[in-house]
Amino acid sequence: MLRTPTDRYNFLLHVGSERLGHIFRNEISFGLLGEIIRVLSSNWREEDGNELVAMLQALSSVNRFNLSLQFLDESERSACSQLLQRLRETFIKHAQEPSAQAVGSLMSVYDI
Repeated sequence: MLRTPTDRYNFLLHVGSERLGHIFRNEISFGLLGEIIRVLSSNWREEDGNELVAMLQALSSVNRFNLSLQFLDESERSACSQLLQRLRETFIKHAQEPSAQAVGSLMSVYDI
């Protein structure tokens, strides 16, 4: 089924940001937010950048997001920081200023 991080990454892309936000609209469990961040960070591809930003935005708007964010461990925080920094650098490199600004806003939301 979803045994590898790549399988999980592809599944998250298949689900998409809108449905992901809808699925977790009531709350996202403590461990799941960190796992999603780790999967996105370790498997991201440049061409998926805008969808990853949309996913992170959708997750940040669910109930209890701030509480789940506080329970991220150090490796999950590091993965989040790395993902957001790489996304921002990619958007800047490709002169996609609105996307780079969106990542800058997400860095603040995710306390990076």
